[in-house]
Amino acid sequence: MKSKEKKMFPLFVDLSGKKILVAGAGKIAARRVKTLLPFAGEILVEAPEAAEEILELARKGEILYRKKPYAREDLYDADMVIAATDSKEVNEDIYSACKCLGIQVNVASDQKKCDFHFPGILEYDGVVMGFNGGGRDHKKVRQVREKVQEALTGDKGEVSSMRKVVIGSRESRLAVIQSEMVKDYIEKQNPDIQVEILTMKTTGDKILDRTLDKVGGKGLFVKELDKALLDKKSDISVHSLKDMPMEVPRELPLAAYSKREDPRDALVLPKGRETMDKTKPIGCSSLRRILQLKEIFPDMEFKSVRGNVITRLKKLDDGEYGALVLAAAGLKRLGLQERISRYFTVQEIIPAAGQGILAVQGRAGEDFSYLADFEDPEAAWAARAERAFVRYLDGGCSSPVAAHGQVQGEELYLLGLYYEEETGNYKKGSKKGSVSMAEELGISLARELREACRKENQQ
Repeated sequence: MKSKEKKMFPLFVDLSGKKILVAGAGKIAARRVKTLLPFAGEILVEAPEAAEEILELARKGEILYRKKPYAREDLYDADMVIAATDSKEVNEDIYSACKCLGIQVNVASDQKKCDFHFPGILEYDGVVMGFNGGGRDHKKVRQVREKVQEALTGDKGEVSSMRKVVIGSRESRLAVIQSEMVKDYIEKQNPDIQVEILTMKTTGDKILDRTLDKVGGKGLFVKELDKALLDKKSDISVHSLKDMPMEVPRELPLAAYSKREDPRDALVLPKGRETMDKTKPIGCSSLRRILQLKEIFPDMEFKSVRGNVITRLKKLDDGEYGALVLAAAGLKRLGLQERISRYFTVQEIIPAAGQGILAVQGRAGEDFSYLADFEDPEAAWAARAERAFVRYLDGGCSSPVAAHGQVQGEELYLLGLYYEEETGNYKKGSKKGSVSMAEELGISLARELREACRKENQQ
């Protein structure tokens, strides 16, 4: 007979005399340490490098920090261990050793390898309450905790030890889906954080009768979101990175880049058609796309199309266009990948800088540790190279300048397109370099393409 999966028993433990070892000193380790501090006795953190929050707690004497890699003998006098290194192999070694030594262990990156979980905590009138869903449904844990708190106080926020994070988002369906992706990540990784989404219509969403270069460029999609951040109506904003200006305010830095979705552009046909009606124009508002599409469809007409993805698809299906060219990432996030008739390779149509990547923006000087593992290193390297390329060429608003980076081991392969407004000429090129020099690579390729264009003009 198959045994029923057992729940975790809510055992309250006196930690005041316990020795707790935390292997790893990144942002996740910092969160775990902060949760334990009001209850624990001795907390020892070990890692070759440490987040500033760990170093500050050590300077204040609230914890001990040793600047050294984990060694198995460090476990021998520990009562509890938290494995929060950035190495899966090291975390698994810690788990195995602790099981052999009979030490309670929590592997931060693997819920199945935890003898104990970190609960959502509520303190009221000297009483400490812990809420835990076995690591499976953090949203339900938060909802139950809020109900208990409201029953005790009549106010969800009066005694809450939960942090609240408000995400600013454009109100389009795609923007909300993307913000929900970030919301789900934060709630899953941080059960003690309550997340809300604040939607707003941006100026770029309101002006649909003119192309972006006629009304002010990509900044129109972020102006209202930036103001909400500055006014502290929101805590972070979620953007499609390709829609962000190349220059961002110093007081509103980019806090994290998501793992990249499909970066390619895609051809979409009207519902029910398998071939393009060449008597009608291809709907496309991007000069970047039009320049490159003319190489593929030299006899086709191109006509501007504005609005969100759903609005554009309706115009297509109503017969205004023979086809549309849209970002594959947006279609996939909307669950509309079946509408894609053809993918263009990144060599055929070099994507917009940042295409397929989500950017999380926040206020300078604030704590973003709850996004610790959200950032994808490969996407971040590519994004920095692409944006440096476009920024150097001053192509942030309406210019068709394009760039796309692909990480290959420790190297970054960058494609770029430079457009010369005076002549209408453009040139494509590529360059490879170390990921550690991503921005320098972008600038170097931009210089080379601009110089090549100038030389051709002089001949």
